Amino acid sequence: MTVLNRRRLPRALFLSSCAALTTLVASPMAHAQQAPNGALQIYGRLNTSVERTRIEGQPAVMGLQNNESFWGLRGQEDLGGGMQAGFILEHGFEIDTGAPTEASYFNRKSEVNLSGSFGMLRMGRLISEAYYATADVVNMHNFDTGSSADALYAWVSNGANHVSWRLPEYQGLTVELGTSLHEKQTEPNKNAWDLAANYEMGSLTLGLGHNRWGMAEQTTLRATYTTGPWTLAGYVQNSRGWDQARDQVDSRQRTRNMGRMAIQYADGPGEYHLNLGYAGKVGGETGTQAMQWTLAYNYNFSKRTKLYALYTRLNNHERASYLTGEQGVGFSAVALGMRHYF
Repeated sequence: MTVLNRRRLPRALFLSSCAALTTLVASPMAHAQQAPNGALQIYGRLNTSVERTRIEGQPAVMGLQNNESFWGLRGQEDLGGGMQAGFILEHGFEIDTGAPTEASYFNRKSEVNLSGSFGMLRMGRLISEAYYATADVVNMHNFDTGSSADALYAWVSNGANHVSWRLPEYQGLTVELGTSLHEKQTEPNKNAWDLAANYEMGSLTLGLGHNRWGMAEQTTLRATYTTGPWTLAGYVQNSRGWDQARDQVDSRQRTRNMGRMAIQYADGPGEYHLNLGYAGKVGGETGTQAMQWTLAYNYNFSKRTKLYALYTRLNNHERASYLTGEQGVGFSAVALGMRHYF
């Protein structure tokens, strides 16, 4: 993966770019509209919260937390004959300090794509579609971000140097196949592979996600059902050869099962959430289990802006170290936050 160096723009180019961006931002609904052919669109999410966090055995900490805020650029060109070319550039940053979340720029996504009757070909840096088809859907209360993010999901994925093919939709079924080329730079020294599928049947939707990277792999199945104000969602996952607590390959090739469920009740602009996840024994070893749960309330002023409050807790058994990195040590947080899309 190559890191791009930022360079100063010539003054004339800088001024013309500012003028173009100012004209685009002047449209208050730009985030919700399809960009005209060849136009540049700015979009993003600002998500921050005041939190009191505590790791067991340590003093509580009050602070302003960033919850995966980002801004991006995207555009599309009609090539004729039913074909379109497009791109996405997306950069994550710390809203409390302004610093980038990673050293590289456009650290979340940097993609160019080509679509037509054959589906869509995508190339660049991507977030795994296997994750979007499963775990992301179940964490409805705050987009799987911040202190209440899913700490138990086995993220067997490498989004860099990625090439994928999204097949044409067929009767509610969408499938995407992808690979991340290791280029002899990252461990494990193998290409990463992923498969994602989504199927819609009215009020019921199903998702499948599979990732393989060297000796590590995971398979996740997800279901979501909506009836009236209620939304029920859950997933189960089997992983092998991945140490989620350390976010690295497990050389002992141990297996683990985990599951998560979520319930949402919508009452006008208000939403009540319960989210519960459980990770089973790793390799059958006693004391390696963990449980994570969250209670949350959201108040939606609009589709773009909401306030939220939540309490989240993670309990590690004596030989588990999810989120904290310390065996048997738990974590909890109380948060009051705000999210805004643009």
